Amino acid sequence: MVAAHAFFAQDEGTTFNLEYVWRLLKDEPKWMGESIGNSSKITKSSASGASSDNPNTPSSYEFNSSSPMERPMGQKAAKRKGKAKEIPNAMQDARIKRAAAMERLAQCKKDELELKAMNIIMKDTSTMNDNQRDIHEKYCNKMKKKKECS
Repeated sequence: MVAAHAFFAQDEGTTFNLEYVWRLLKDEPKWMGESIGNSSKITKSSASGASSDNPNTPSSYEFNSSSPMERPMGQKAAKRKGKAKEIPNAMQDARIKRAAAMERLAQCKKDELELKAMNIIMKDTSTMNDNQRDIHEKYCNKMKKKKECS
């Protein structure tokens, strides 16, 4: 007991004044030494990868008080981190799909315009008067020039 008081005073810089609590709790199952190692519960791993029932895990007296232990990542933070890796791939896939859809739409519009142009060019001019035939001929020539430029 004297050695434990000395360790505590060395690490904390103050005397241990909760000995009465320790005497009440030392025989409780949760705080008994052998029951901790025989626990059937799955223990979480720390950031270093050592689980709490690992005998190689350093005790609180082995740590330097100026460098506290790093807390392990929580469940929600781990989920967010996992989703963050998936988002760029999902966004890239969405961009590729959108670009392909836009190309198909542009091709459909181009095909539709060509069909309309062909319908106008192939239109029967025998029922048109001279003024209508002149307008039709100018429009056809305009479409031919546009087709040659592209």
